[in-house]
Amino acid sequence: MKKWFILFSLCLIVWSSLAQAGELERIRNKGVITVSLNREYPPFAMQKDRKLFGLDVDLAHLLAEYLNVKVRFIQPQSYDQQIPKLLAGESDIIIAAMTRTIERGLKVNFADPYFEISQAALVKRNLVSDDANSYFDLLEIDNISLGVKAGTTHEIFARELFAASALKLYPTAAAAADGLIKGEVDAVAADSPFVRVWRATHPEHYQKIVALLQPVTKEYYAFAIRPGDQTFLNWLNLFVGEIKTDGTLDLLKYEYFEQMRWARQKTMPQKTLTRAQFLKNRFVARKKAMIEKRRKEFLGGGDHYE
Repeated sequence: MKKWFILFSLCLIVWSSLAQAGELERIRNKGVITVSLNREYPPFAMQKDRKLFGLDVDLAHLLAEYLNVKVRFIQPQSYDQQIPKLLAGESDIIIAAMTRTIERGLKVNFADPYFEISQAALVKRNLVSDDANSYFDLLEIDNISLGVKAGTTHEIFARELFAASALKLYPTAAAAADGLIKGEVDAVAADSPFVRVWRATHPEHYQKIVALLQPVTKEYYAFAIRPGDQTFLNWLNLFVGEIKTDGTLDLLKYEYFEQMRWARQKTMPQKTLTRAQFLKNRFVARKKAMIEKRRKEFLGGGDHYE
């Protein structure tokens, strides 16, 4: 009996290995890759006119184009469902501004990083000094109430510094920021890209809310897949390397963090660019960046021109 049990266990292991080893081939044969996205996390994942767009959405479309497959998106209701849904087979990959951590690395395989971030915050201006610029300035606020997105590194980091009673959990960073505006909390902890974009897109709150953006940590966003498929992981690392070296990632950063046309449009932005269009437009983006740099140097750091 014991012999048959051991044989059965070995068969299960072999079957599992074979199933996982062919993940990339399975996706291509199926003709579609299922990508798990963030819920409303500007500028990585946003929705307008019932259509998704954002930096992570563009990366997912480009990845699918390289694989010659279609892309299907899912958006878990809470961020802590991202990894369980991946492991359950409901998605093939997580492209959701997910920070690589040691704890998450025990459950999933992370590809090479595509975005560097730091912990940052938004806080009521009257609660901090005029020279406040760091997340750690929040520690000077007595009886602070801090809004964080549940199931994220924001929550983990905040729990190391503040009492549990000080934290108020929200389903999204945008909801936490809305809570700050409504007076539900004194401050919001979030990743630096979100804080930077929120500040730029909410000038009406400059007088009452300040962004604390001085880097206090060094963290990285990366794609996540189920463990055990080195072939898929190697290919993803090649993909990330390619979009870094050919200028695609720089162009996306320029469009979403510098131009920010998406923030000024009343309707859904134009259809997602193809890889060929990205390669064509990257030269334009680099030229604009160069011109902008020269303008700033000439004007002594003046405002951006459009």
